[in-house]
Amino acid sequence: MNDRMEQEAKGETRAEPAPAPSAAAPRDDGFRLLIETIPQLVWRARGRGDWVWSSQQWQGFTGQDAAGALDRGWLAAVHPDDRDRTEAAWARAETEGRLEVEHRIFQAATGEYRWFETRALPARDAEGRVREWFGTATDIHDLKTLQAQQAHLLSELQHRVRNTLATVRAIARRSAETSESVEDYAMHLEGRLGAVSRIQSAIIRNPIDDLSLSMLVADELVAYHAREGEDFTIDGPLVLVPARAAERLALALHELATNAVKFGALAQESGTIAISWTTEERKGHPVLVLDWTESGLVLAGPETRRYGFGMDVLERMLPHDLRAQVVVAFRPDGLSCRIVLPLGAGTGAAAVRPQV
Repeated sequence: MNDRMEQEAKGETRAEPAPAPSAAAPRDDGFRLLIETIPQLVWRARGRGDWVWSSQQWQGFTGQDAAGALDRGWLAAVHPDDRDRTEAAWARAETEGRLEVEHRIFQAATGEYRWFETRALPARDAEGRVREWFGTATDIHDLKTLQAQQAHLLSELQHRVRNTLATVRAIARRSAETSESVEDYAMHLEGRLGAVSRIQSAIIRNPIDDLSLSMLVADELVAYHAREGEDFTIDGPLVLVPARAAERLALALHELATNAVKFGALAQESGTIAISWTTEERKGHPVLVLDWTESGLVLAGPETRRYGFGMDVLERMLPHDLRAQVVVAFRPDGLSCRIVLPLGAGTGAAAVRPQV
């Protein structure tokens, strides 16, 4: 006591040592502020993933309170399908000297899970033993979604390339079989490949979205310089067609347009084409009913063309590939074609949305 009074008189007193920082909280205000401003979810743990502290970001994201995340409580926020993989990563962590795992973590605000990449490194004592783990979880959900979309697009591209090549081979073979001369063959082949090229260009511009049926119809007729409102009319609700169905429909529409140019409504000034469609229920299932109706002319010798490539597309390809029902009729004043196409999931045909 006297020694202390003597030291105070000389100004030599020493401050009392500061209390040791709590293991359950960051050590100083600067560290705490740094942790609270980064977007990652931060935590500290003992070996095997026994947490001793979690940041406010973790608690706000998952809805767990600080006590609920301690020890192994944080695992409740990990998707049930990812927990085994997460625990296996912890089992390897000390041997590998780091923790890395991708898993889904529950988001309290939305009630859904988002993908995170969780990483941690150990703090070691002087003897090299692991004293504590410091880790973060980084949201990679948008990246995973983009990767999944990219993989889907690549798979779809490979599928489309195979289908397109098969279509081109069929076009080349059947065009040769139904052409009367080399010139006739070249003309038909060029026109049909042009139709395939137009639909592929439309698909490339919108690789994810479906294609408008109205656009498919108009593109084939405008390719022959037909004028909407004068040479043809289009009427129908908004119908969006997936790429696979669009390829087949475009080829069918091309054959109808080609026939109209050579023999039908577009071959005479008095001829017109009305293209219309509706959606309706048949036997409890939604269908698209598309009518192509030519009028204003006298049709001659229809049977000479009945077994050409165009009829193959209409009466064989569409029923086989799209489960469509097709009826073609040669009337005295023109041609009519009705295509009934199943709609909805699992048909590979088309998706219908309300008129906008």
